[in-house]
Amino acid sequence: MTSGSPRDQVERGARRGEAFAHAHEAGVKRVGRAGVAAEGVVYLLIAWLAAQVALGSGGGSADSSGALAQVAAKPFGVVLLVVLALGFLAMLAWQVVAVITADKTSHRVSAVAKAVVAAALAVSCLRFVSGGGSSNGQQQQTLTQRVLEAPGGAVLVVVVGLVIVGIGVGTVVRGFKRSFEDKVEGTLSPALTGLGVAGWVARGVAFAVLGALVVVSATGDTGKSRGLDAAFREIAAQPFGTVLLLLVALGLAAYGVFQLLTARRRARA
Repeated sequence: MTSGSPRDQVERGARRGEAFAHAHEAGVKRVGRAGVAAEGVVYLLIAWLAAQVALGSGGGSADSSGALAQVAAKPFGVVLLVVLALGFLAMLAWQVVAVITADKTSHRVSAVAKAVVAAALAVSCLRFVSGGGSSNGQQQQTLTQRVLEAPGGAVLVVVVGLVIVGIGVGTVVRGFKRSFEDKVEGTLSPALTGLGVAGWVARGVAFAVLGALVVVSATGDTGKSRGLDAAFREIAAQPFGTVLLLLVALGLAAYGVFQLLTARRRARA
């Protein structure tokens, strides 16, 4: 029979959970690397969709939902979606363990963010498997509209947009500083390093533009908050936008290839 106060019981449970996480960290990491590869596949598809937007032939949504829709439309698409979902669930488990075992606050925060993304992607995959897939952009626009209708909603939307801009700028900086190298066990070849730099910079640019559009949506133009698809179309609308967006698409493709080629050697996601 368990004794002690409820607080003591919670503390004992937390210690047991931490001990379990440390004991199984290596095994969970090995399985979780499948999620890195799955992310690489999704980014390759997003890059393809972004290139189609740049060339004026993109009819679908150029974001993760559009990428998964592309998978669903292929022969054996359901099987592929299930495999991707399993990969993202494995990454989710890895990041939960990383949150518990991380020795740096920055690593813990990053693991929490990646766990949320992995869970969202896994759910999206399963929705497409069940035939209930939908556009992330439309969902984000609806959410933004609801937030704007709440007291102080416009301020909150601006804050969220600025945070996303900050994440984008930070990602660009990490790309140029090659901070991604500590995610991979062993050394990287010059080719892989080049892919990493291009990938992180392109992702940073895309998210910075996305954040700026979220800020603009605080004025009531919620169509600007439709996710990466809106960001890509905004880039394409600028002078030399086709060239700029094609460069971003190539960078995102580089990120996808980097994830695929380094998945089995990842120390962190």
